[in-house]
Amino acid sequence: MQLNETSFTLFTYYNAMNAVIYCRVSSREQVEGTSLESQQLACEEYAHARNIHVLRVFVEQGESAKFADRTELLSLIEFCRENKGRVNTLLVWKVDRFARNVADHFSVKATLQRYGVDIVSVTEPIDTKPEGKLMETILAGFAQFDNDIRAARTVQGMRRKIQEGIFPWKPPLGYKSAHVAREKKNRPDEPDESLFGLLQKAWHQFATGVYTKAEMRRLMESWGIVSRKGVPLGDQSIDNLFRNPYYAGILIDPWSGEEYQGHHVPMVSRDEFAGVQQLVRKRSRCMPHHRHREEFPLRGLVRCNGCSQYLTASFSRGRSKRYPYYHCHNDNCSLRGKGLPVEKAHREFKEYLPLIAPKTELLDKLGEVAAKSAEGREKTLRSKRTLTRSTLNHLKQELQELIRMRSQRLISDEEFNNHKSVLAEKEQAIEATPKQAPFSTADIRSRLQEIAVPLHALLDTWNSLSPSIRSRFQRLIFPVGFTAGNIRTAQLGLLFNTLGDFARDESTLVPFTSNSWNQLYQEIQDFARVMKGEDDSKETPKKRVRRRSRKCTPVDELEPAS
Repeated sequence: MQLNETSFTLFTYYNAMNAVIYCRVSSREQVEGTSLESQQLACEEYAHARNIHVLRVFVEQGESAKFADRTELLSLIEFCRENKGRVNTLLVWKVDRFARNVADHFSVKATLQRYGVDIVSVTEPIDTKPEGKLMETILAGFAQFDNDIRAARTVQGMRRKIQEGIFPWKPPLGYKSAHVAREKKNRPDEPDESLFGLLQKAWHQFATGVYTKAEMRRLMESWGIVSRKGVPLGDQSIDNLFRNPYYAGILIDPWSGEEYQGHHVPMVSRDEFAGVQQLVRKRSRCMPHHRHREEFPLRGLVRCNGCSQYLTASFSRGRSKRYPYYHCHNDNCSLRGKGLPVEKAHREFKEYLPLIAPKTELLDKLGEVAAKSAEGREKTLRSKRTLTRSTLNHLKQELQELIRMRSQRLISDEEFNNHKSVLAEKEQAIEATPKQAPFSTADIRSRLQEIAVPLHALLDTWNSLSPSIRSRFQRLIFPVGFTAGNIRTAQLGLLFNTLGDFARDESTLVPFTSNSWNQLYQEIQDFARVMKGEDDSKETPKKRVRRRSRKCTPVDELEPAS
């Protein structure tokens, strides 16, 4: 069969060795030099000598090979994916032109191999043979080693500049670099005449303590102070400006945190800088933060009706005073920014408490059931302890017999060590089994008597508690909070659920397990501690960890509501 010219061209394109070329330089000087042309010429000569058809050349200008997210490299990978089966080879001048990170090298290589593309260095002996693979790994490792050495030397050079009093990076607003472009920075930065005086005036004004950062931002904007991009300074820029020790002539080594005296002209004195830092820290909050506030007793308890996340708390300024609100902070919630008046949330909460307040006879009934359970549990624990002691004694006897057999040379050292390890593991497993401390009938009845009257008068008890104790109290009732406007569907704590079952004569339907009784007794003890007003510092470590593990979105009730 004869092929016409078009068919022959297509046949050659799909079946001949096709390649793409990748060239890279990492600096502007190399871009303007002859490095790129030399790389491309060497790759093209290699391809011509071996009858390899070059489909496309990818040139990376001025990008480091430290990372794999380079523009042309990503384009190359996409081109190979789109032309899978057509591209056979990737030609590079050297391995270090392709990547300077071993992980990136083999990661990108694996990606290209999935598209049927092999990497070939035109100046280095790498191929698919074992020797070639070893050489490729060595060259990739040396490329990363060279890059790491360069990075270490760069860091060392910058640290030396800082120690000499010269800021090695671009100076902050109000200063300009004194060195000539493309030369090493050997001279300290100089004041920028157009801004230095104005910024110095801003420092002096802020140091008086009369102005807030927001007022200073507006004042500086009225003076015409703008960023290098020509826009007014934002709140974050103002904060960074008044926290930057560079303006006091102080250079900080970011690697060690050590301070050095800079040779540039300071804008303010060290004493004035220290005074401004005190003002910044003092004004980081316009009011002191309180963990528990009387205005927001349901903070961290009430949830949004739209997204079920905890509502944050804040004041909204009115014409004559501030009004407390709960509001959602979730950006994806339809109720974001729509404040829930605290009176509405508190009214719903207070109206619901009397409905779930348990009767004293239910607590008495719970005490009777718990007492019977405690007696049965004590018998079970005694049996378990007896079995545990018997098992431990048996293991000790086995160990003694094992020692006797070894002393009489009936078993080898290896057999002795293996059997001894097995016995030790069994003993450790028994010793590691959690010990269940029984609670007595007298204990549980005593605790129930302590909390019976306060729980029966649930709302009055809640009103009488201090804010910190009240927060713990309501968390015992609503362990995961409640949804605003839908409090009747809230999940109650174990004690209240159990008492609710007793009220509906359903307690016998779901018999308690040993762990359930432990949790219930622990919750009863927590209620008793709350009623006594015991401080958090008296909690046991285990209880403190459990309480703190409950995730609650932190709120700042001091910021104005949107």
